[in-house]
Amino acid sequence: MHRATRYLLFVLLLAACAAPVAQPTAPPVPVAEQPGRAADIAMDTPSPAPAFQPEPTPTAPPPTMPPPTSTLPPTATPTPTLIDVAAQAAALVPEYASDLAQAEAWDQYALYVVLDPAALTLYGELDLALRNREEVPYTELYFKLYPNEPIYGGSLSVSEVLVNDQPATFATEQDTMLLRVDLTEPLPPAAEAIVSIRFETRTPRNASGSTFGAFNQEAGVWALANFYPTLARRFNGSWDTRPLEDQGDLPATETALYAVTIDTPPEWTVVATGVRTDQTPLDHGPRREYYVSGPQREFFIAALRDLDQASTVVDGTRVVSYYQRGNPAAGQASLQIAADSVRIFNARFGRYPLAELDVIQAALTKFLGMEFPGVVLIEQRLYPRGGRVFETTVVHEVAHQWWYSQVGSDPQGEPWLDESLASYLQVVYYEGIGNPQAATAEVDFFRQQYIGARNTGRDGIVSGPAGSFNGNYVAMVYAKGALFYQALRQRLGDERFFAFLQTYYATYRYEEATGADVLRVAEETCSCDLQQFYTDWIARAVAVDVP
Repeated sequence: MHRATRYLLFVLLLAACAAPVAQPTAPPVPVAEQPGRAADIAMDTPSPAPAFQPEPTPTAPPPTMPPPTSTLPPTATPTPTLIDVAAQAAALVPEYASDLAQAEAWDQYALYVVLDPAALTLYGELDLALRNREEVPYTELYFKLYPNEPIYGGSLSVSEVLVNDQPATFATEQDTMLLRVDLTEPLPPAAEAIVSIRFETRTPRNASGSTFGAFNQEAGVWALANFYPTLARRFNGSWDTRPLEDQGDLPATETALYAVTIDTPPEWTVVATGVRTDQTPLDHGPRREYYVSGPQREFFIAALRDLDQASTVVDGTRVVSYYQRGNPAAGQASLQIAADSVRIFNARFGRYPLAELDVIQAALTKFLGMEFPGVVLIEQRLYPRGGRVFETTVVHEVAHQWWYSQVGSDPQGEPWLDESLASYLQVVYYEGIGNPQAATAEVDFFRQQYIGARNTGRDGIVSGPAGSFNGNYVAMVYAKGALFYQALRQRLGDERFFAFLQTYYATYRYEEATGADVLRVAEETCSCDLQQFYTDWIARAVAVDVP
């Protein structure tokens, strides 16, 4: 079961088992943190337009926009460094533009894509500048083709691969989940190569009830998660080609820089990772937009039709809520929750360095929330309901902008690393908005979930890989893992606990952390021995003193 599906079960249990807690009246984001605002939240309402009606499934019509030629637009033409690193600063708040000094450590993606929403098709060309940062030569490269995973319900097909402008031999493996590119000459350590790939991606429509709703067109949102061939990460000295487990998030990706050119029909609004730097109309009708990402683990695109929006600014980051017409109060509420989350998390463990964060009401159906770099999707049914489940879902997914997006981890090998902390930060959020009763209720719920599992013989190892759990994933990864942080906080005290999170964030931002890193940073922060404490909570299935 996909991680997001598990989170649905988790929050549904929350709604069923936890005592109702009145949604707090959160204080507005201080005006000082919202440049140019005259009201608590700024509403940007588009002109009225007919409500979105899903197009009928096409029966092999010609695409409404032509696929791209083999030549990228001039602004995306590869150069020795492929993209303009300095231009990436637009995606960062000014105080973090200096992070781009690390750009030599990151690969560079230049993408040109044409969106054809009527045909559910994206035509794309990818240029990837990569460097061998290891001590052994590369004889082949591997790319993940995530849309070919059954849960996505779509496809990603590759028609051409070039390496340094020369045709390359390529093939798919693992039932088309992997793309192997053979190198005619090994790529030695410290050497660079530019890989060019032409591809075509297709999504389902109105399929959120049976497939991955973040790769689907429904209710005015065309979500395009993992739409492009993604270079596999290096893992233990080789390419990470492990077969993927549906139990747990699929993408395990490394930080990279993206420059993306998107052609889209004018009636659709593009929301994407990073920020848009320019746009221009094209003679044949579509609009061409240019995006830069800043340092990110992946690039997400959604095309929206007939959604309203509201926005505010928190500590230099523009937060935008996109919501269906007819839900203005809930759209404003999602904005307030996201803005409060950013403000609280910035203060507690380190500032969010990116210039924009988007929250989108979407048809997810099988789960309630999903995070991508700079973009959060929230299940549409929660908006008219509001309340605690809606609130904690937004908080949880915003928390992932720190723990998954900024501080990376292996969601297949150690899924607890981002999930447990994102869950515990629901407690920190409620404390931050001045609602200690709701914070206590969150801890109570985690406690009930874990003790219930333990009393029925379903205790387990929190740090296990995604495929190791058997009916206790939620209780271990979301509940017991969150309780570990509560127990650690009680042991260290608030000052040292949040100093630990600050150090952990500063040390591993843009990197990939492991459970051993959590233990090491915590021990260094408190100058104490936490090995047995950590082992009992995380690496063993033994009874622990539940906080």
